[in-house]
Amino acid sequence: MLSRVADSLYWMSRYAERAENIARILDVNLQLMLDLPKLDPEEQKTLWEPVLRSTGDHEDFYEHYKVTSSENVIDFLTLNSKNSNSILNCITTARENARHVREQISLEMWEEINRTYLWMKSQTLKKIQRQGPYEFFRAVKNASHLFQGITDGTMTHGEDWDFIQVGKYLERADMTTRILDANDEIFIKTPANSHTG
Repeated sequence: MLSRVADSLYWMSRYAERAENIARILDVNLQLMLDLPKLDPEEQKTLWEPVLRSTGDHEDFYEHYKVTSSENVIDFLTLNSKNSNSILNCITTARENARHVREQISLEMWEEINRTYLWMKSQTLKKIQRQGPYEFFRAVKNASHLFQGITDGTMTHGEDWDFIQVGKYLERADMTTRILDANDEIFIKTPANSHTG
């Protein structure tokens, strides 16, 4: 297998997985906020900063926004073209890598990643707010699951498929370690359970 092909398959898979991971983190944080009283700006900052650190976008965010609000973080992590890790840019990069290896992937895989890309390009922050961010994040997660299912069901499980799996699982591992690192203060403050017996 050509290293160019392996590289594109790997990054296609990583970026598709990253888009899902970011959608999942944003969705969980918004769900958490439903259970809280109205938050002042400092409390919102406390709630959203671990999300920005877990995606690795903490410093970039503050170059573009002064206030750490739900709306600003969602805008930055979903549709902001200046953020290389926004869901839009992740899907765009996954599609671009898929385009480079169209002869190696199934037609169904290409159609699904292209459909997701076109849908993402049609989104605006106003649309997301109007339909509800939970619906948007669910659609991103479902698109990722559909792409993974189509990949498993339509590709021969050879070297090409292996590189796709490596990309997916390395991205999951990377995001897991970032989440743990971003929330280390919470884990340090929580007293360890003592077991006797």
